Amino acid sequence: MRIWRLLVMGACLSLTGCVVGYGPCLFQQPVKNTLTGHVHFRDYPAADGLDNIPVLSLDRTAYIYSPAQSHHCLPANDLQLVGVAEFPQNVIENSHVTVDGVLFPQGSPRQHTPFLMSVTTILPIPTVH
Repeated sequence: MRIWRLLVMGACLSLTGCVVGYGPCLFQQPVKNTLTGHVHFRDYPAADGLDNIPVLSLDRTAYIYSPAQSHHCLPANDLQLVGVAEFPQNVIENSHVTVDGVLFPQGSPRQHTPFLMSVTTILPIPTVH
């Protein structure tokens, strides 16, 4: 009986920080993450007109550990991409891409998703016909 309790406690400890069925939570900066999804350029109203920002719509919901907001991992389906001065020519609206970078929480009104990704690299995923 004692071994059974230890196994259950061990399983609970090993799953801490994980979302069952999705794996471990992603950490924010300075930890690098790699995510895949489709790039969309969305318009948001701003004081000086419209903000046209790139948003990565993830292929799979990401769970991000943000201790300042909650002790649970928070879901994210869309991430605003920042730090990209110029997109490669082959990354256009609805391009399927892989993005490397660091995650951080929204910090100002000009940031339009709860989490943002500071992009290190962005690469298109070739489509198979």
